[in-house]
Amino acid sequence: MVKPASFLLRASSLGLLFGLVACQSTSHKPAYAPAPPAIKYNSQYDWELKDIFDLANKGEWEKAEIQVNALAAKAPKDNSVLRLKDWIAKQQQIQREQAVENKIREIDAKNSVFNPTIPDLLKEKKDRGLPARKDVRDTVDKIESAPYIPETYGKTVREKGPLFDLDSAKPRMAKNLEKEVTIHLDNVPLEAVILYISQTNGINIVADKSLPALKQLLSVNLDKVSLGEFLRYIERNYELQFQVGNELVWVTDGKDPKKLMEETRFYRLRKGFVLPAVLEPEETLRVTTVAGPVTTTTETQKLKKFVNDGAPAMPSIERAITNLFTGKYFIDYERNLIVARGTPQQLDVMEKVILEFDQPIQQVLIEARFVTISKPAFLQLGAIWEMGRSSRPANAPNDFTGLMDVSRIPSLGIGVQETFTNILGRSTLSATISALEQSGESQTLSAPRLTVLNNRPATISDGKVQYYYEQYTVKTTTGQYFSTSAFVPEGKPTKITGGAELAVLASISGDGKSIVLALNPRVNTDVKMVQFATLTDTDSQGRKSSFDINLPQYRTEELATRVVIKSGETVVMGGILERDKSTYVESVPVLGNLPILGALFRRRTEVDRPRYLLVFVTATILKETGEFLIYEDEPAVKK
Repeated sequence: MVKPASFLLRASSLGLLFGLVACQSTSHKPAYAPAPPAIKYNSQYDWELKDIFDLANKGEWEKAEIQVNALAAKAPKDNSVLRLKDWIAKQQQIQREQAVENKIREIDAKNSVFNPTIPDLLKEKKDRGLPARKDVRDTVDKIESAPYIPETYGKTVREKGPLFDLDSAKPRMAKNLEKEVTIHLDNVPLEAVILYISQTNGINIVADKSLPALKQLLSVNLDKVSLGEFLRYIERNYELQFQVGNELVWVTDGKDPKKLMEETRFYRLRKGFVLPAVLEPEETLRVTTVAGPVTTTTETQKLKKFVNDGAPAMPSIERAITNLFTGKYFIDYERNLIVARGTPQQLDVMEKVILEFDQPIQQVLIEARFVTISKPAFLQLGAIWEMGRSSRPANAPNDFTGLMDVSRIPSLGIGVQETFTNILGRSTLSATISALEQSGESQTLSAPRLTVLNNRPATISDGKVQYYYEQYTVKTTTGQYFSTSAFVPEGKPTKITGGAELAVLASISGDGKSIVLALNPRVNTDVKMVQFATLTDTDSQGRKSSFDINLPQYRTEELATRVVIKSGETVVMGGILERDKSTYVESVPVLGNLPILGALFRRRTEVDRPRYLLVFVTATILKETGEFLIYEDEPAVKK
């Protein structure tokens, strides 16, 4: 009964405490302060704001919006009213969007397959829910698998080329100098000759009569000669200069450099420049030399070419301008723009250089095929013939290449080297490739294609690349009580490619009918690293360490030649790539193992399977627009 006693004790204690508090509070003011006055939203429109809030609590947003808009019209500058108006508008928009979403969900739920009605069940189709038909599925798959193509893809936009017209750079009066004139004058002053030209050809010429050259006598007898050429003759021989403007031609003293008229012209190239294909410099070396008050800094950059086609550092058109143009010029490679300043005669040289060098560069399409075939397939091509046969046997090989007329060569043997120096046309090449594919004993190692510029080398490589070191050095580490040494590689590793490589250079003849090909095909097979030597070293403590040097071992087939072909023809090169020699022993069980007599029950077969490598290289001249270009021979004129 301890717990009730303790509970009564606590209760009595609390009663005593409340009594003390009550007695103590009787001598002071009341314990509870009066309630604070209610907060007014707005001293002037408080009742209107309360009505709007009551409508919002009830969810009557339409009425609340009407009343708040009316209140805002009465108090357009009251911040409380404007704040409430914005809030009511936002809430009203949210309620409208929610009502639209609820209606959409209600309609979706009514039409859902999970809420069917009795009429829907009676009218339900049997194939509902089954996959679509195959043609529909194929169409859908085709649409989904097709990549997204923008609207501008494949469209051709035709604009006027950005070429700067060379004729437009010349003044208008310069065109009059291209006229042909006929002059017949005998022993008259040069001044009279110039006056005669001005009057008869309608050219405005202004000359200073104080020039001594105008007093010299001259005899002229010309028939249909360019006026500009005649004036250039006078310039060279009488030390005068004819400065051509838009409306006038000034005659000045050619010996006075201050009176020389210079012009600035802009030339935009059609085809641009051929620059070296280099990346950013890998290394930059700067050397600063101080000689007295002059400090000279020399910078040497080491560049890496990613296309080793032998393109010169300075384009050919720039070299021609540097050597032939005596004025000033500036070249912008990014915009294919040349800015030149000089006399009209100097600018004429610039324009002739641009016209000759700014021409399309001829291109050649190189198609290579590396094919290996077996000996029977090689025989089927008609490349090897038996020697000494008096007549063609019934089982003689067929000549798919069309290189010779077998009926006319019944007993002549033709070797591999002689046969494959011939050239194949496109039709013959197609027949040869088809024969190889039909034989089933051929394998295409690689079939690369690339387009090369005229007289610019190119390389094609397809295969596995491995690296190895050819030089090693001994690195010794010496301590207080020991010394160790190790072999470390030195220099850069050497690269070897296992597969097919082709280096080619195509030179198109001047008439465009023939191509001089420099070819260097190479095929490396069976590339593997083998142990070349083992180096052993002993340290100061007598411990031995060994190091293996591995070098590559491979079989290579390489040819290097030059050949002249016509556009579209094919060069064929070939030889033995590998030879598989093996020996098989077949024997009767038990009896084949008997001594002496076992040889009667055994048979030894030696197999020699050579595989021939054929390299087909087709060269075709391309037009600038991408079509194949073949120049045909002109028919002979009958006398």
